[in-house]
Amino acid sequence: MSEIPSGFLLLKKLDMVFGAFAPVYGREEEGGMLALGFRVGPHHCNPRGNCHGGTWATMADVVMGINMGIVSGMSGPTVNLSIDFLGSAVAGDWVEGRARIISATPKLGFADCMFAVDGRPALRASAVFRRKFPPYLSFASLLAENEGISG
Repeated sequence: MSEIPSGFLLLKKLDMVFGAFAPVYGREEEGGMLALGFRVGPHHCNPRGNCHGGTWATMADVVMGINMGIVSGMSGPTVNLSIDFLGSAVAGDWVEGRARIISATPKLGFADCMFAVDGRPALRASAVFRRKFPPYLSFASLLAENEGISG
């Protein structure tokens, strides 16, 4: 049950918010895109034992935001985030998410993502990002084993 799928590597705690969800894993995919994965633990769950909506929202925002920077060359704050909950997850479930960059203008980036629980669709989200900073993350810089590496 606690096995991590092939190719997923432990990500470092990027900040205190994301760190609260650890351990979180990433896998580099086609075009340098990041797939995000985590095994649902008690700290991800609401009082009813389901993965909390705040956990889903954070993970969706992270996977789309990081990929916006990787693909478009610019990243920045989230302007809008829309989420459709298609399923649920409980402690022990493996959750995996992938983003797609739809388009980017000089100031805005548009992305969506899908998360699955053990292969079943569980969340669909879309976001708009303000593109104002060069990306500060590469796949290698996200890995826990590379804590001292940036960019």
